[in-house]
Amino acid sequence: MGDNSDNQGQDANKGPTVADFIPFAELSGFLEKVQRKQGNENKKTLFKSFLAKWREFYQELKKDNPNAIDSFYPAMRLILPQLERERMAYGIKEHTLAKLYIEILGLAKESTDAKKLLNYRAPTAKQEAGDFASVAYFVLRNRCPEKGSLTIKEVNDCLDAVAVNNAAKKKDVVKKNLMHLLRNTSAIEQKWLIRMIMKEMKIGLSQTSVFAAFHPDAEDFFNVTNSLAKVCTDLADPKVRLNDIAISLFSPFSPMLGMRANTNQVERLMNHQPFYIETKLDGERIQLHKNGDNYKYFSRRSHDYSSSFGESPLSGSLTPFISNCFKSDVSECILDGEMCAYNTKTNALISKGENFDVKSLRDEEDIQVCYCVFDILMLNGEKFANRPLHERLNHLKKVFNPVPGRFQIVDQKQASTKSEVIDALNEAIDLHEEGIIIKQPDSTYRPDKRKGSGWLKIKPEYIDNLMDELDLLIVGGYFGKGIRAQMISHFLLAVAVPPREGQHPTIFQSFAKVGSGYSLKELYEYNQKLAPHWKPYDKDRPPKFLQCTKEKPELYLDPSKSFIVQIKAAEINSSNTYKTGCTLRFPRLEKVRDDKEWHQCMTTDEVENLREASEGKLAGRHVEMNEEDGSPKKKRILSRANRPVAVASQFRGVDSSEVQKVSEVLADKEICVINGPPGKGKPELEKIVIEMGGQIVQNPGQETLCVIADKVNLRLRNIIRSDVYDVVKASWLLECKESKKHLPWLPAHMIHTSPQTKAKFAEDYDKYGDSFTKDVTPEKLEEVFQKVASEIDQDISSEVMAEIEMKYFPQESPFGLFRLCKVYLDSCLVISDQSTHIKDCSLELVALELRFYGATTTEEMTDDVTHVIVDKRDLSRVPEYRKIGRTKEKKFHVVTSEWVSDSIEAGRMKTERLYEAPLPKP
Repeated sequence: MGDNSDNQGQDANKGPTVADFIPFAELSGFLEKVQRKQGNENKKTLFKSFLAKWREFYQELKKDNPNAIDSFYPAMRLILPQLERERMAYGIKEHTLAKLYIEILGLAKESTDAKKLLNYRAPTAKQEAGDFASVAYFVLRNRCPEKGSLTIKEVNDCLDAVAVNNAAKKKDVVKKNLMHLLRNTSAIEQKWLIRMIMKEMKIGLSQTSVFAAFHPDAEDFFNVTNSLAKVCTDLADPKVRLNDIAISLFSPFSPMLGMRANTNQVERLMNHQPFYIETKLDGERIQLHKNGDNYKYFSRRSHDYSSSFGESPLSGSLTPFISNCFKSDVSECILDGEMCAYNTKTNALISKGENFDVKSLRDEEDIQVCYCVFDILMLNGEKFANRPLHERLNHLKKVFNPVPGRFQIVDQKQASTKSEVIDALNEAIDLHEEGIIIKQPDSTYRPDKRKGSGWLKIKPEYIDNLMDELDLLIVGGYFGKGIRAQMISHFLLAVAVPPREGQHPTIFQSFAKVGSGYSLKELYEYNQKLAPHWKPYDKDRPPKFLQCTKEKPELYLDPSKSFIVQIKAAEINSSNTYKTGCTLRFPRLEKVRDDKEWHQCMTTDEVENLREASEGKLAGRHVEMNEEDGSPKKKRILSRANRPVAVASQFRGVDSSEVQKVSEVLADKEICVINGPPGKGKPELEKIVIEMGGQIVQNPGQETLCVIADKVNLRLRNIIRSDVYDVVKASWLLECKESKKHLPWLPAHMIHTSPQTKAKFAEDYDKYGDSFTKDVTPEKLEEVFQKVASEIDQDISSEVMAEIEMKYFPQESPFGLFRLCKVYLDSCLVISDQSTHIKDCSLELVALELRFYGATTTEEMTDDVTHVIVDKRDLSRVPEYRKIGRTKEKKFHVVTSEWVSDSIEAGRMKTERLYEAPLPKP
């Protein structure tokens, strides 16, 4: 225990504590009694009795030791370990602890006891399956002393050492401390030690009851400070009341929260008085404490991130850039706000869902930390928590000079009607933001309060029919803990790989894990329905139908034995944890789709299409108002069950049941059709293949003869990029049908040639398709001349150019950056120089750059426009473009001209969402 000697010496200098003398066995015995006792009041009586004995012991100790310390904290941190903030997280889960016990006890891995520890969750395990502590007790009871010899302080020292050294990855020291605990505690003590380490006590006594028995103000004080140590120290005397709980400098507290609401409730909850509307920022809730050049940053859950953001003007990712922003007369302050990431190129905040951690962010690749402040709680020793919000905001404006992108005050606009709320929410949806916050101007700051606080939060997912819903299949399960023990509490969800025509899907890819949205009763019903079909998941021999990456279930079931569930989520994010390469953010189960068969779940293609169409955000519809009563109108959306089977139309094969084979021209030849010319679409071409004795596949494989297509699209580009398959024009298939022969391919037939075919062509033809050995006909000669002309033709189509660029620049074409973009430029902003009267169209140069890098520009808002470019100095027509966009089936982006210049500079098309043109300020 050498690692704790310094701490022990410091405690010794301060004087003895009660924890130095009370055996841990006594605390364990007390907890065992509380667990077995029935009734909350009886449990509280036991706790009060234990607390009274503790305080009596202190009075006796103080007679002989005047320097004795009175604090119930050493016991409280063990009774309520889930609330302990001072002690670091142990970082040890049940499976890790099981392996440590097996190693320490020298158990054989295949022994019965080892299997009990490792498989403690399995319903077949005895002694309270799902509760690792109880299972461990029965394994350890014959291997531990009958009575332990450690005091409460010694146990705390050991647990502190486990936490610190586990974080430092010093496994030997962790094992040494666990060994010390094992050798000096009884099995019943080990049971409670495990629960303390797991932070799941299961004594049936809530933290509210424990706090109420300790001190009348204990829970309120903890909600403010989030510190058990301060609760036990400052409220040690039950006679001392804390009527005005203070927010103090460098002491973290739980922030005030917004109550969930919808647009129809706002006016009533705001008492029909004016209110403020703010954008709900997508960052980390952080409070900043400043005292001179000392800074502290605390999270919503009171974690200290000062070392990340900077404890002084000389350190961290934020403090060096904001320390000089404070007004000269500001020495102390406490601010509340959101820590966000800011893109310096686009001058815009970035969504937290884009897979970055703002706490570890450093100024790299144009991204920096930005603190957005929306409240102030203390200034130069004066506290403002009991002041109204409008007064606090006036003080906030006097604290610092805002710096865009580093240190900002959150914009607020005053409103008074639900229509204004709906407009603000629709604007947030257009800008792919999380939602909006509504605040009462007279509201005081009430830490840790949500309901009735005067703050409301409104997100698109709180309003029916604004969110896209996903129909996913349950394919795996995870054993539960606590109240969900011995049940499957979480489910692994999957989507189907598109199957062949007329067949059910056979391959499913893991997509997300869900554990919320259903009641305990509903969970029990799901378990009852699925219980007979669960099978253990073997990582070494996984089921063939299920493709997983990092996230693997504990149990799985055959798709045909499962059912589809409807899932809602905030957005789709990239993730290598799941096979799909993406997953859902904040998923929740809405209902079981009893109207759909298991094979009608979403496919990988549908997920990708949805992700591309919405740029990840799953809120794409607007709130509309009923003209009759002014309430929000809920748009009726067709159920996914009314759609055809779950295979997307572009991947769906032709119905071959009534197609008659008329020849053997393509006998036993496997062909994949992607698309066809006008009048001869994919279904018609597939019928021709079947009529000529061929076989149709929806995805090319090892046996595929060729891929048939008429034009290059995204899917065909991916096939071409693989450089495995011959891609043949649809005209070849039509010629075969007409001649009733399997005609050989000619260079003129090919969209793309595989390496083998290319080598064969090189022996017989030049690069224009002119044969070295065969006489040329007038028709073939004309084709050759057309090919030669096309190489020098400056009016080559965008799609053909894209095909050429893909062939010769497979990574990124330097001059085809915007090749597939059709751009409408906003009416030019004319800038006039009064001295010279020179007029300049602000977007003229942008248009030239777009065309130089491959884009097509247009003067008309046609249906195939992909981008609208505006000058950020004139945003007056942005609302009109947004309105037009909502009526078009094919959506376009409305972006500022910086998107063009930044894309050219980066050598790739930047994400449009970061450059979306804002609405003009009123």
